[in-house]
Amino acid sequence: MNSLGLYLHIPYCLHKCGYCDFNSHPENQAEAEVYISALLAEIDHYAVKLKEKKVPTVFFGGGTPTILPPDHLDKILGRVKNRFDLTQNCEISIEANPATVECETLEQIRLSGFNRISIGVQSFDAEELKLLERVHNQEEIHTTVDRARQAGFNNLSLDLMFSLPGQSPEKWKSHLQQAVNKKPDHLSAYGLTIEPATSFFKLQERGLLQLPHEDIQLEMLETTIGFLQSAGYEHYEISNYAKSGYECQHNLNYWNNGEYLGLGAGASSYLNGERFKNINLPSRYIREVQVGGTAVESTERLEPLHAMGETIMLGLRQLKGISIENFENRFQVSFNTVYGKVLAPLLEERLITLNQNRMALSRKGLFIADSVILKFLA
Repeated sequence: MNSLGLYLHIPYCLHKCGYCDFNSHPENQAEAEVYISALLAEIDHYAVKLKEKKVPTVFFGGGTPTILPPDHLDKILGRVKNRFDLTQNCEISIEANPATVECETLEQIRLSGFNRISIGVQSFDAEELKLLERVHNQEEIHTTVDRARQAGFNNLSLDLMFSLPGQSPEKWKSHLQQAVNKKPDHLSAYGLTIEPATSFFKLQERGLLQLPHEDIQLEMLETTIGFLQSAGYEHYEISNYAKSGYECQHNLNYWNNGEYLGLGAGASSYLNGERFKNINLPSRYIREVQVGGTAVESTERLEPLHAMGETIMLGLRQLKGISIENFENRFQVSFNTVYGKVLAPLLEERLITLNQNRMALSRKGLFIADSVILKFLA
């Protein structure tokens, strides 16, 4: 492969939300200064090795990237532009929290070259925001979206969350309506899942937090699909919806099992058939990079069967599914020989479809996607 996606992780947050299991840490300005130096050094290290690669997508995630001052973000992106070969129409995304962006910040990061912004709304309801331990309010959501448009962001995405404790389908539909009213180009809608090692998990274990019944969660997903499609958004991935031409190219590369390089604490990479991951703790990441230029904690070379399973797992997340022909060309195997016994019952139960050499989840299969995908990983 001659191209790769580039991901840069900014691990700091104003506050770690109760549901969050991402690699995020409390804001630490003194450490952040040193962290940026380490990140720049890691950029330099890999740029030499990957100078032949084209970079069509760059993604700043977290944590909360916009917790950094705009000049720091400009410095990091400037180094990326200087060291890597970005394509002419490179998609350069940044995640933003409504509580951490002022009008001047948005203008400055747009001028730096960021051309896509993903705003972590999650909910338009004050009580739900409090439950989720989000540090922004409803007014800040509207202000941030409006100011991002004014700053010149013509590719804007909103992140929403449903299946919250006590949330009704009617309440969720009202959030979808408010989101659509802001006219985003892209929407991500994730059902809340309780992950181990989060404060929500501890509350759930003690019986103090309960998600809506599974039937209600499915109703909310059905509502999401129907509502957003009727509003002109294409449902192109299990949790993602876009106006035509505004699909997240960085994530599409990931779902298509393309190569990507992750830089920063806890970032993951996939290059030359090998997965590797950086150390999570920022202080340890900094020390390792200062010594050797990298902070890789673990490496795994995928065996063929494992790689095939991952390709199916990622591909089935997309509504268009996977190309059987491309799969067979890549792995030099017969798809039916490897997965025929898995396919038969799934087709019989109408959980997947096979059309024009493509395999995809059916509407029925979409609602139990994880269970269907697991069949190919067993």
